[in-house]
Amino acid sequence: MKDYTVDDLRRIARPRLGDKIPLELFRILRIIGMREILGDSSGAALYMIGKKVGNMIGADDIDSFKSRITELKIGIPEVEILDDDHLVVKLYECITCAGFSYTGEMFCDMESGIIAGMLEKVYNKKARSTQKKSWTAGYNYCEFHILLY
Repeated sequence: MKDYTVDDLRRIARPRLGDKIPLELFRILRIIGMREILGDSSGAALYMIGKKVGNMIGADDIDSFKSRITELKIGIPEVEILDDDHLVVKLYECITCAGFSYTGEMFCDMESGIIAGMLEKVYNKKARSTQKKSWTAGYNYCEFHILLY
């Protein structure tokens, strides 16, 4: 199987429709499609996909991390650095769940992986991200706790 690069994916030939898709379509593919195909393993799979994507996107520092997350419309991040190995990222307007009904379930696994993957590039360490809060659990943002190791 061929490995594709971000540059490969940037090549878009849609002169009339452009490079944007409705968020509704993304959510159908992401929330319904992936869960339908992968079942209970969808969270872990989406996290690993997100981590790969985050590594590909990369970031040089926290400012470029925040800029890229915002530019790609994944959400609007706020970063709190707790110490050398712990960060908290609040993600407002999350691509997957902002505006979603209250379900009590947190399912922003892909975003969690993207954050971990990008922060691995920033800190040149492995990263693990765990979602602690979500729009779907009664908050107006998602919150991810990151461990660098």
